[in-house]
Amino acid sequence: MKKQSSGSLVRWAAFFGLCSFVFFSCSSTPEPVTKVPSSEVPPVSQVEEEQEGAEAPAEPEVFTTVNFAQRLQRVLSEGSLEDALALFDELPPEYEDDLDMQLIYASLLVSAGRLEEASRVTDKLLASHPDNTDVMMLSVMLAKASGDSSAKNARLKELLEIDPHNSDANVALADDQMLRRNYKLAGQYYRKGLEKDPEHIDALSGYGQASYYLGDDRASRSAFEKIIELDPDNSIAYSFLGKLEAVEENYYEATKNIEKAIAIDDDIYDYWLDYGQYLRYQGKFEEAEEAWIKARDLSPDFFLGYAYLAGLYDERNRFDEALEMYRKVIEYNPQYYFAYESIGMLAWHEKNYSEARESFEMAYAAYSDNVSYPLMIAATYLKEGKTKEAKNFLSKVMRNRATDSVEYMMLRLYYDGLADQRVAQKIANESDRNMKGKMMYYYGLFNEINGNDVQAKKYYTDVLALNSPMFFEYRLAEWAVDESMN
Repeated sequence: MKKQSSGSLVRWAAFFGLCSFVFFSCSSTPEPVTKVPSSEVPPVSQVEEEQEGAEAPAEPEVFTTVNFAQRLQRVLSEGSLEDALALFDELPPEYEDDLDMQLIYASLLVSAGRLEEASRVTDKLLASHPDNTDVMMLSVMLAKASGDSSAKNARLKELLEIDPHNSDANVALADDQMLRRNYKLAGQYYRKGLEKDPEHIDALSGYGQASYYLGDDRASRSAFEKIIELDPDNSIAYSFLGKLEAVEENYYEATKNIEKAIAIDDDIYDYWLDYGQYLRYQGKFEEAEEAWIKARDLSPDFFLGYAYLAGLYDERNRFDEALEMYRKVIEYNPQYYFAYESIGMLAWHEKNYSEARESFEMAYAAYSDNVSYPLMIAATYLKEGKTKEAKNFLSKVMRNRATDSVEYMMLRLYYDGLADQRVAQKIANESDRNMKGKMMYYYGLFNEINGNDVQAKKYYTDVLALNSPMFFEYRLAEWAVDESMN
């Protein structure tokens, strides 16, 4: 999840009033310059003599909303939220109840997580400005931050009754739909928000993302390119432009875009994941590894960084490191059963049959329809000479399976070792290439376990001849052939 940066807080504050301050400073007429009659102007030499050795007293800065906005932006970009909130202690008395000031103050309190204080300010504003849409939107954000969905929805309903096309309210509704992955409805709300404000950054960004997930790449690209025109420092826009290039396999352009996003926000987990992928697709393995290490270090408790590194190490035959990363994957996401399969394979490669068995058992528990898992579990028992345990396990697995299927016949072969020629014929007649390849591997493995290395190598080689690695046993066959040649 993207954390809120100081830059985003500046934009958040601008939503609640800073924009009006800046606009005022740009459009207001400057104070007229009063000319001094030339007769009253002292000679230059006299001025220089009077100023020599003396410093002009510093005039106190006159408080203006423009000066305050500039200070606030500076503190938010260079300091902290607490530093920014402290500035409000210095407000002149006549500004303490100013609507814009209180909106900014409350919004910053929300961002700082000081929700009770934000609630007191918001309640006061609602009492004095009950129909003000900015105040109502503030209450929506407060309710959202507080986890009060019913209050948030009620306030949104009231706001939309007053202003049906309110951009911020429609974006809030759209964001809820995005969380539910209802991208079509989310896109409709985002478009409605854009009807009133075609340059609303959040609506454009949301619409671009919804369009991306719906596969409407043209609409998505248009939205994000518009954002870049309006906000050249918008990292999210660059990141999605990178994704759109990657869809077309333009990984060089994708890389350039994600690098721009990282240059703006270098602490976003997802950016580094994408960066690593684009580099990996260009064959830049070391750079991809560095990117994924950065992602892992940014969010060490999230599993995807470990998963990407594990896949890279596995592919590069760095098996020990791959195994370590896969273990981390299941530590942080025990439901990711693909990692169990990979751990099982790598532990098998290292002849660590107990760990291989435990991992394939977890994979089997998650996906019991895959006959590969019980066959590998049985093989680990047999490799360790635990024939009784293998039989006990297989007797349960074989229940309720069609006795004329090749899967059942292979399980039965591992159970009692009988009818191996019948199994070989059944494999030869199998029409499904993937199933045939799997069963050839397990027939070869059965022969290996029983000491018939010549027959085992023949079937392993037949698996490789299929040249169709759509099943993990293909790789096990590669390892077995390589080992037999060493």
